[in-house]
Amino acid sequence: MATKTVKQGRPHEMPDPDDRSPNSPHIIVERKSVLGLYNQAHSSKPAKVVSETVRKWFDGDATGIGWADTTWVDDNTVMLRANIVRK
Repeated sequence: MATKTVKQGRPHEMPDPDDRSPNSPHIIVERKSVLGLYNQAHSSKPAKVVSETVRKWFDGDATGIGWADTTWVDDNTVMLRANIVRK
């Protein structure tokens, strides 16, 4: 009996706040990426919807790597704001 090979796509990566500029300090992260990031970190208990648990985890992870602010635009989309120092 042949074994079934599961194809895995490219891993999701949290956007880097250092990649933003003063003219473009925000980035939108949509549902698919939010869930992809969460499920990579929680492979034993993956989420199917962007719940309050997923939002809290995402907010903590984003601010932990340096994003200044997370704003949930709607139930599934978050906007991240980098802390840009203008010279």
